[in-house]
Amino acid sequence: MRSRTKAVLVGLTLALLALWQASGALAAGEPEFGCGHVHTAQAERNPLGSGPPPIAIGDSTMLLPIPDLTRVGFDVNALGCRGFKQSVWVARDLRNRGELPSLVVFNAYGNGGVDDDLIKFALKVLGPKRTLVLVTAYDADTGHPPAPDTNVIVNAARQHPGQIKLLDWVKYSLPHHRVEPAPGAWFLPDLFHPNFTGAHAYGNFLAGVLPGGPPAVASGESSGGGTPWWPFAVGGPVLLAGLALFLARGRVGSQS
Repeated sequence: MRSRTKAVLVGLTLALLALWQASGALAAGEPEFGCGHVHTAQAERNPLGSGPPPIAIGDSTMLLPIPDLTRVGFDVNALGCRGFKQSVWVARDLRNRGELPSLVVFNAYGNGGVDDDLIKFALKVLGPKRTLVLVTAYDADTGHPPAPDTNVIVNAARQHPGQIKLLDWVKYSLPHHRVEPAPGAWFLPDLFHPNFTGAHAYGNFLAGVLPGGPPAVASGESSGGGTPWWPFAVGGPVLLAGLALFLARGRVGSQS
């Protein structure tokens, strides 16, 4: 009996250790959503074949999806609280260094908005031979869809079909615009930043503009990727309760 109890206790202890390590790895993988640090990453492949890989420039929306964006073929330059004008500055610096690719993605008007003059500024920086991809966003303050000035980027894509492509992330993700543990949730509690599952979907969605990129998952389907937090939140107390129960039984058995 003692050997059986010991084996169960060891198993529960190992399970708790594995759970702790897994949850720690997830926490380490979550970027800080603050405004003071630029996060950059390099594409794992270059879907353009030659020259610099496509680059995704944006605000904190892009932070958690960084591994998914690099997986599908984007370099990434993301900064919390970044606005549209600051994104154009990043592109200008890359152009001045001869490192600006032919495909540039902006997801950065959720903080501060955008207007026609900023669109013109972006097109001037990119020049006529590059493509600007604009991604719709949720309101950074409220999480409501869509962010103010979304009509500006929609109209810009219509007016410049040869230079601007539109990716309507809000429309695509709206069926999943809810918070875990709700089924199919793609967002953190602020309803602005994607969670792990949403980050995976976001990366696949943006890959739709890449040559040979994977097709985006239909808006009514879950991508199946990512790692929800709730199994760890539920599993920890369950394992601890099981461990306490076996310890209590062991004490009762030794006293009888």
